[in-house]
Amino acid sequence: MTIVLVHGAWHSPWYWREVTPHLNAPAVAVDLPSCGPAHGDMHDDAQAVRDVLDAHSDLTLVAHSYGGMPATEAASDHPAVRHLVYVAAYNADENETLMTFAAMAGTEPNINPEIDCDFENGLLVFKPDRAEHVLFHDCPDPHEAASHLRPMAPPFAQQSPNNIAWKTIPSTYVICTQDRATAVGVQRTLSTRAAHVHELPSSHSAYLSHPTHLAEIINAAL
Repeated sequence: MTIVLVHGAWHSPWYWREVTPHLNAPAVAVDLPSCGPAHGDMHDDAQAVRDVLDAHSDLTLVAHSYGGMPATEAASDHPAVRHLVYVAAYNADENETLMTFAAMAGTEPNINPEIDCDFENGLLVFKPDRAEHVLFHDCPDPHEAASHLRPMAPPFAQQSPNNIAWKTIPSTYVICTQDRATAVGVQRTLSTRAAHVHELPSSHSAYLSHPTHLAEIINAAL
């Protein structure tokens, strides 16, 4: 069994570093192209996840936040995927985008004041000071955590998965009850799509604030 880890928007594989030592199986972290130099879209991210899945024959797929969307598309009908774990993640259905969930939470369809626009490069940048408050407020070093965020191109926020893995593959949902980014009410609604539900008294970033507890949940899914 292998564990494949998918990070969220603006993030990188770096954010899983506190979880992987506690896992009971080898782990591989996907680096989503939307957050890297290529600045691809959600479907490019799904293909990157799919490429990693293709290299394994028996795995559990773990996705955080936005990463739930490309993971949902990539895992659909994939013979290697035994279980899905969504961590404060968007296990979206067809025609559901990040804007859909923003409306569900009762917030504006833009995420200012957290986001700056890099007009020269056409990218969205999460403000580090806001990230410390919104994403990492209960983490050991919010400043360091914010320093590893990366810019993204805008299309990902308005795209929905073409295929829906959680309809045919068993899944677990982890609700982060102190989350300031993904509304807890939205998480509770999305968790009804999973067979198993856990709660952590965590910010959006359980992989840093509660790594051993999150690893226990992932190990249980194995």
